[in-house]
Amino acid sequence: MNKTLQFANAQAEIFSFTGHGEVAEYHVMIHAKATGLTFHQQLDAVLDAYEQLKTTTLNGATAVLKRYFLSDVANQADEVLLADTSDCAKSVIGQAPLDGSKIGLWVYLLTNVNSRQLESGLYEVSHGNFRHLWNASAHNMAQNSEYQTRLLFNEYVMQLVQEGCTLADNCIRTWLFVNDVDVNYAGVVAARNKVFFTQGLTEDTHYIASTGIGGRAFDPKVLTQMDNYAIAGIKKEQIHYLYAPTHLNRTSDYGVSFERGTTIDYGDRRHVIISGTASINNKGQIEHPKDIVRQTHRMWDNVEALLKEAGSSYDEVGVMIVYLRDIADYQVVNALYEERFPGHPRIIVHAPVCRSGWLIEMEVMAVKEQTVADLPLF
Repeated sequence: MNKTLQFANAQAEIFSFTGHGEVAEYHVMIHAKATGLTFHQQLDAVLDAYEQLKTTTLNGATAVLKRYFLSDVANQADEVLLADTSDCAKSVIGQAPLDGSKIGLWVYLLTNVNSRQLESGLYEVSHGNFRHLWNASAHNMAQNSEYQTRLLFNEYVMQLVQEGCTLADNCIRTWLFVNDVDVNYAGVVAARNKVFFTQGLTEDTHYIASTGIGGRAFDPKVLTQMDNYAIAGIKKEQIHYLYAPTHLNRTSDYGVSFERGTTIDYGDRRHVIISGTASINNKGQIEHPKDIVRQTHRMWDNVEALLKEAGSSYDEVGVMIVYLRDIADYQVVNALYEERFPGHPRIIVHAPVCRSGWLIEMEVMAVKEQTVADLPLF
């Protein structure tokens, strides 16, 4: 269910799923209303709206992941981290909201869970048979993007080992934010390919759902920043990968290593995680070069094909994050989304896609109610 709530200087879009299990989940997207406010005022407006939601609409849910989208991360990140002292994975990234504001906030929340930070540095969110392991804003300042990415993954592999997990068996999703993606993405790809090979992840086994996109960290020397999500206790038979071969090709066809989408089945619900998806065809070619409207429609078709393969649809999508290369395309793209997806929690940010010909990319997360007697509940 989707709803939109207005606050003094903010707006919140909320997706909720209750299902028939013990855990309800929410995706909340909070936008500051710009109207000439300073960053400090907009940050206060967003956090005030979130605090009001926690005591009313969100039914005491626990924040699992917060992502702050900032217009000037070098000057804003420290203020965000001082103001938000909550104990969860916090992702802070320079991807300017294109509605004219300085800050947007996506929060993913669950009810009836226990949350804590582990000695490994990962955040554990536990319920029933599962420990959901979240991490955000991981970074280092190695020599170049390839070395930084390799170190990020190597450190993450060791964190997973501390929790009795592996990259291949337990990691469900990664996000890689790349400073100057046109220059540095090749190094990210090379490092990920090498690490994955050493971890037994190949085109003949499986990869991991991911978004690799333009985004700046607080320090310009950080060329790659990573968020990630793994599940301890998950079984291989609960995880399936999405391909939509009528619309998309395998990513390994053009030398990269991520899955188009992943589903995770529980006894009471199915999670559908769609990676960053652009206007591409099943031969790996860009569809509709230099045409933002037609690229948007083809991107929607591709995501819809992946959702359909998962037995899901746009009606079950909890959050949409939309990345635009050219800020001048915002008004056109926003109008398209307002017409097709009114009220869906979403944000449109400035973030160049990894191939310059792609003008737009989108990622989504969906949740579908189901009853499978021989699977544990979420």
